[in-house]
Amino acid sequence: MGTTYKEAIFCGDMAGKLTQFTSANGTALADITTADANGPVRVDSLSASIDDVAQAVLRLIMSDGTNAYPVGVVALTRPVKNVVTNGSVTFAWAATTITRSAGSWLTDGFKVGDMPIIQGAPDAANNLLGTQAITALTDTVMTLGGASMTTRAATYGQTTVALADNTPACTDLLGASALSGLIGHDAAGNEFLELPKGWKLQAVLTALPTSGKTVAVQARWGAYAAA
Repeated sequence: MGTTYKEAIFCGDMAGKLTQFTSANGTALADITTADANGPVRVDSLSASIDDVAQAVLRLIMSDGTNAYPVGVVALTRPVKNVVTNGSVTFAWAATTITRSAGSWLTDGFKVGDMPIIQGAPDAANNLLGTQAITALTDTVMTLGGASMTTRAATYGQTTVALADNTPACTDLLGASALSGLIGHDAAGNEFLELPKGWKLQAVLTALPTSGKTVAVQARWGAYAAA
């Protein structure tokens, strides 16, 4: 996902930055842009991508170098497909298996090698956010390699077992409702976020990504004619 540029809004050098959040640094404040001591800049491209199986929440902050001013939070969510809920069937749990009382994992599109997202289970150990692969599968029994789930008799009404889309999900942050009050438009209709002289944009995740997964934020900015 990216911005369609109708015409250039910059009059000088442009700069860009790719900032990555991982399970090692996900809740640490990071710079999305750098500060420009020479004058204000306009950010004309600002997007985030996520390859995690769980939703991430990105908090955006403007900083003058001394004080930080939160500007909003944006939820980043991967597309989810093949969702099965136990609202109409029951799930029974063993250490490495989930058994459904009706329907078919195979018909619903699950296959060996998939890493399902399990949420809302009555036991915390049974909520696996894409960390265990399916090693065997029949119509009613899903076996997860390496899992160590809590055994529980059939339950219904709160658990979902789903698969995330394999492609990273991209979000145009300039188009997010959290920033709508700060977004300007030039004469050609280009969107931009204007940062005053010496200011920068920062971000932080409200929770760590899954181990091995990444949230990436990419920005482009530059001086403009009115500067």
